[in-house]
Amino acid sequence: MSGAPGDAPAGGAWKAQAERGSAFWLGLLAWIATRLGRGFTRALLWPIVLFFLLTGGTARRASRHYLQRVLGRPPRPREVLRHFHQFAACSLDRLLILCGRGQHLNVRVDLSDEVKQLVHGGKGCVVLVSHLGNFEVLRCLGETSHDIRLRVVLDRSQGPMFIRLLERLSPQFAASIIDAGRRGPEMVLAVSEALSQGYSVGIMADRVDGKEAALDVRLLGGTVRLPSAPWLLASVLHVPVVAAFCLYRGGRDYETHFELLTPGIKAARSERHAIVQTLAQRYAESVERLLRTAPYNWFNFYPYWNDESAGR
Repeated sequence: MSGAPGDAPAGGAWKAQAERGSAFWLGLLAWIATRLGRGFTRALLWPIVLFFLLTGGTARRASRHYLQRVLGRPPRPREVLRHFHQFAACSLDRLLILCGRGQHLNVRVDLSDEVKQLVHGGKGCVVLVSHLGNFEVLRCLGETSHDIRLRVVLDRSQGPMFIRLLERLSPQFAASIIDAGRRGPEMVLAVSEALSQGYSVGIMADRVDGKEAALDVRLLGGTVRLPSAPWLLASVLHVPVVAAFCLYRGGRDYETHFELLTPGIKAARSERHAIVQTLAQRYAESVERLLRTAPYNWFNFYPYWNDESAGR
């Protein structure tokens, strides 16, 4: 599966993590799921999960490290297995959504009036998404049930196998992606144009590579690095920032959570860093609060905390 747990280098350099699997196998899984159904395909997940669990040493260690933090004790082997399986189950639903088969899911929506006004107000906002839960459900929900116009920022150079599959399964979504490979003014212009057209712009806010600017925040008793780019974009463009999550609750059930983090960052240049740091910490606290209620929804299978190494 694209983004499947695999071995990554020390230091949490997730962009160097090789894609495990192939477009053929992903395509085959999508074909089986659309023709034989979700229930039958879920039964096939167990051997896939066991394969990645047994061969992914770094991912296995990262899972244990994370689960110990969130559970407050060393995890049992079956809990690590459950963590891997939950990722696989969400990945299957993600494939089905890309194939236009998302109607099988039960999604409980908690959308406050202030967030409704933002996403329907025609001005757009920055939506912070993450590898907590299943973002694909949020995107599908916005398009089909709540008329939320959303464009997503993704780096096409990271995960080319998934991008090729995306272009095959959901060409309309693939064409709408804003390439995160753009840098500087070009990127700001692309996001600004989407916002001016009434789109909200979804940006992954939980992973940082070694080259980009980052903010250190506290999460689950340790320090992690979050990208500063989403916050800087929001401050330059003076748009609201909303955190959005969709947690998997088992079976066919998902639940969404939206939080308005700021109606807009308007500050002098000298004050901007302190404000952004405070908002990033608030975002991390929202993530931690949800992880406490849904610990197996965390899908960053690589050394994530600053004090963690791949060798542990």
